Amino acid sequence: MSNEPLFLGRLDSKVDRKGRVSVPARFRNQLVGQSFQGIAVFPSVDGTVSLTASGMSTFEKYRDRFLSADPFAPTYSEAREALFGSVEPLPFDGEGRVLLPEDLRAHAGITTHATFVGAGELFKVWEPEAAAAAQRAVREKSPEEFSRMKMPPQGGEG
Repeated sequence: MSNEPLFLGRLDSKVDRKGRVSVPARFRNQLVGQSFQGIAVFPSVDGTVSLTASGMSTFEKYRDRFLSADPFAPTYSEAREALFGSVEPLPFDGEGRVLLPEDLRAHAGITTHATFVGAGELFKVWEPEAAAAAQRAVREKSPEEFSRMKMPPQGGEG
């Protein structure tokens, strides 16, 4: 059994005038014991107007993957810089909030509320209406994607 974070569900939080947002307790609880008490956030690279986030352990795994990659590969430096150069470590305050920088809020269109959507070892932070639309779209596509996944047998099958 892995002790890696597992972010599940969809939760909404209010963003205050200073840009602070409470990370849902369900998500914070997945980060207990990590080297950094907060979240690491970057503008999503999948073409959505959202933010991608996780605990520092996820980014430490990405670092380890780069350390084992070929540093002379043509896109190695660009890929490394694209990921790590855009990650913002955001520490929790005493109330479990983080201060979302203005540029990240602007990228995702977040103003007064934010929606946190679990995605396994990562989660996304969205403007609430954009989150609802994105979830509708992925639900429409997911049966096709699930059919292509090789899932392990369940309950003694196979």
